[in-house]
Amino acid sequence: MKTSFTLPRMFPVLFAALAVWVVPANVHAQVETVIEEGEIVELVEEAPAWKGSFAAGFNGKTGNSQNLDLNFAVNVTRESDFATSNFVGNYFYASNDVLTTTDRWFSQFRQEIKLKNPRWSWFNQVGVEIDRFKDFDYRVALHTGLSFKVIDEDVRKLKLRFGGGASREVESINDDWSPELQFGADWERKLFENTRVYATVDYFPDVSEFADYRLNTNAGLDFLVDAKRNINFRIFAQNRYDSTPPTGNEESDLDYGAALVVGF
Repeated sequence: MKTSFTLPRMFPVLFAALAVWVVPANVHAQVETVIEEGEIVELVEEAPAWKGSFAAGFNGKTGNSQNLDLNFAVNVTRESDFATSNFVGNYFYASNDVLTTTDRWFSQFRQEIKLKNPRWSWFNQVGVEIDRFKDFDYRVALHTGLSFKVIDEDVRKLKLRFGGGASREVESINDDWSPELQFGADWERKLFENTRVYATVDYFPDVSEFADYRLNTNAGLDFLVDAKRNINFRIFAQNRYDSTPPTGNEESDLDYGAALVVGF
């Protein structure tokens, strides 16, 4: 039986995310000492600021029937000489005049620590998924591995990653950690001066049974509508596939739509 979601159940997840985020950042804090003519001068490197975007979209209907669909997304990145940190969060909600049909949240924090070869990095990743209509309170996934930049140009980018970790569906029938591998890719292409297309995919096969896997995909098309205010119009689709879904659920959860994206 699914239990209600409470903040204490999230403490292990929040602690893991904090460890991945804060510890490497503190290690990277640099104080450079310069000695000039007997005087010691300390130059403290300022932490680079976060930058990113916020997206929102909705549609509705009133009259003989009522419908409401909402989607929100946040994407923030922090770049330094030591690492690249990225947080993404997506929320989808839909209801009609009878009931709520969609209510789910997905978030992921990934930090890629740069290695000596600029094409390679070591990543640590925490993912959390909450879905009101699944028979678990939330799913948490922890992974680590290596990333490799195949293409890194202004107009096109391609990054591959591979690693391993484990996921757990808290308060489900099988409330245990499941070891799994991770294979993923991030692709981006600038089609025109004001248009870009992107796609991200992550494949998580179970270590003991490759036929049991999860597949997360995200793709979209951005059109720049206001360069001065950094506003884009986005058409997107996201799908989360589970080959062994919880009892009573479909294998795929597909969300698609349009949104306005404001950069900051």
